[in-house]
Amino acid sequence: MTRALLAVLSLILPVLAAAPADAATLPSKSQWQADVRQAMQGSVTYLDRRVPQGGGPLAIVLDIDNTSLATHYAWPQPVRPTLRFARHAHALGVGVFFVTGRYQDSLHGVRRTLKQAGYTVTGMCGRRHGEALAHGKQRCRRQITHAGWRIIADVGNRASDLVGGNYERGFRLPSYGGKLS
Repeated sequence: MTRALLAVLSLILPVLAAAPADAATLPSKSQWQADVRQAMQGSVTYLDRRVPQGGGPLAIVLDIDNTSLATHYAWPQPVRPTLRFARHAHALGVGVFFVTGRYQDSLHGVRRTLKQAGYTVTGMCGRRHGEALAHGKQRCRRQITHAGWRIIADVGNRASDLVGGNYERGFRLPSYGGKLS
């Protein structure tokens, strides 16, 4: 039995040694915060330049999890660079919409949580059951634009947050290869 165990270990150990030790881990909270600050760099300046150009009622769209709320690192605290961006947009008269991959029928307490975190909520849209994530987010942005809003910025941490257009500029926060929801 010992020889069989040694034989198995001799096959497994080289594979384990070759795999990076932290392949499944996420960066520290401080590293994530630095990466978010980097991703949002220039966002407030963008608003200051874009808003005076007008073009109808203007809006920004924010994802919720790990974009607006620190779901993984500090629930239910806000993601500070996103909150600054949203507050600045609101102060400039821009609508603040939340478009999420969460299902529409599960958003009851989320509006309250966002408000407690310091956000103004002009509107909120989630996906429908059976609807693909990217499709739901595209549908929500189309609904906002069909209601007369011009989306000047879209902020999210996943590719699905920015697929399909209906916005002028995107800001992509880190998801670390999809490991951070």
